[in-house]
Formats: sequence, structure tokens, C-alpha cells
Amino acid sequence: MTWRTQIGERTLQGAEATLIREALAMMVDMVEQEISDHDDLWEFGVPLFDRLPAPAKLALLAQVGWALLRATDACPPLTAINEATIGALFRHIEQSIHLELDDADDSDQRFSWRKDVLTVFEQIGETDDLPALECQDLSEWEILVQVLTDRILWDEDFNDAELYVDKSPEHASILKSMMTIDDEYFTAVPPDPRESDLPRVRAVIQQLLHE
Repeated sequence: MTWRTQIGERTLQGAEATLIREALAMMVDMVEQEISDHDDLWEFGVPLFDRLPAPAKLALLAQVGWALLRATDACPPLTAINEATIGALFRHIEQSIHLELDDADDSDQRFSWRKDVLTVFEQIGETDDLPALECQDLSEWEILVQVLTDRILWDEDFNDAELYVDKSPEHASILKSMMTIDDEYFTAVPPDPRESDLPRVRAVIQQLLHE
């Protein structure tokens, strides 16, 4: 599917698609470990996504991954749960860069994630003031990842879910009206796949990862 972003309806291509595909692959491996261990082992930094059962996370990664990487006529709804999944993908990229910086030393520099991020900026023609590949300042890379996040997400209202859930319906409606948030944004129900559904979910993911 195509995703409705601030800069138009988009299907990710080239280096941008490669970056998301790599993040998707790693997150899928981590969620699969949660499924096999029957435990919540990982936090991706987006509470709305992190609190979900592992099978729901896997199904959302398949759905959102398909929406970002496949071109179709319809765009999926911009719900909190869908956007939280995209947010989790980008927070995972940040976490991976952090680990990359921690693992690097003078004799064994690893640039995989940093190189992929810089390649996206080169592809989109935004090359001014980019950090050097060897840059060890995590904040510099966090800024770049946020820029890439903003190319897809309109905002990060999904992180404010508790502000609305804890209010009375009348108060929540007023808040959502003030913030121009659709009534259905926080009420969309995440997928709840049965164990028998997971092979189909995994097949979709494999199609996305082997491009």
C-alpha cells in the first residue's frame, strides 16, 4: 500500500526502503523470540506498541511494512496503533545506531546503520551539514533519524494515548478537537492473530524482506 504522509502519498523506494526493510527484519526476529519464549523481552521505546502481545506486534509489522513498501490504490487509516508501529521502527533504528556506537572501537569501526542513514539523505538530496560517517555523537544521528521519521509520520500523537484514555469522553472529545485528532484515532483495535494465522503473517513478511 501507499502511505499518506505530510509530503504526499508515498511508497518507500531505494535507500529509504532498504533502511526500513533492515529495521523490519531485526524487529521481526526480536518479536519472534518473544513468541517462542512467551515473554516480553524487548522494548522499542513506543509504549503503545511495546504493550501489545507479540503476535499482534508481528501482524502490525506485516501490515505496516506492506503499506510502506508496496504501492496500491488505497492508503491505510492513520490510527494510533499503525503510526506507533512506524514510530517503533524508527526508534529501533536509533537504538541500533546507539549499539553500533557502543560496539565500535579504534580497531573495529562499524558503520552499517550510520551508512544506511546517510545514504538515504544522499538519495533525497539533503546533504548539507551531515555528520561524518565516523561521528560518535549520538544526538547528531538522532536528529537525522527524526528527520526521516517526519518524512512519514505527521506527528507522534500516538505517544499521548494515555492523556485521552484517562479523561472523560466529553473532555477527551474536546482535547481531540483542539488537537485535530480523529475520534477513531485511539480506538482502532490492533490485530489479534490466532496461532493458525501466524504462518500467513510470516509469509507476508518474507515477501517484504526478500526484495
